[in-house]
This record gives sequence, structure tokens and C-alpha cells, in this order.
Amino acid sequence: MRYVKHSLIWWRTALAAEVFVIVCLSGCATRTVLVPPGEPVRLRETVRQAKVWVADKDGKEIPGVVDLPEGWYVLPDPGPEPRPEKTADGQGRK
Repeated sequence: MRYVKHSLIWWRTALAAEVFVIVCLSGCATRTVLVPPGEPVRLRETVRQAKVWVADKDGKEIPGVVDLPEGWYVLPDPGPEPRPEKTADGQGRK
């Protein structure tokens, strides 16, 4: 009888610990959402001092720092623009 009581206490303790772990892990996990490449996303909070590339008066890209306000949509860099191919006579293809 003594061992049965001890086993019952151990089983209840183990059950309580398992329930505690399940409750803690279910609410504390970080959720990751994958956004397809090229899709815009909306900022949930202001991003301070974001490092960006901006064009100067000659069109040359230079580094800059800016605050991106909450609610703005941001897009990834589309990459370099395609350059027209040169033909034998020096003209670009159309």
C-alpha cells in the first residue's frame, strides 16, 4: 500500500510538470512567417536609423540613414537594372 501511494504522488507530480511545460511552450514560441521574394511588407513599428542606399543629384548611390515610420510598406531591392546589349554597330538592341 505504501508503494502505491508513493507511485500515485509521483504520477501526479509528473502530470503537473508536463502540463506546466506544455502551457509555457505553447504561448512562448516565436512564430516565423515566410514572405515570398519581391512581396511588400508593412512595418508594424517605426524602424529607427535604418541604413539605406539613396541616389545623389548625379544618380550615384550613396549610403544614408533614415527612420522608417510605422505603417509604411517596404520592398526588397529589385537588383541591378538590365543593361542593353551592344550590337556590332555600337547601337543597343531594341
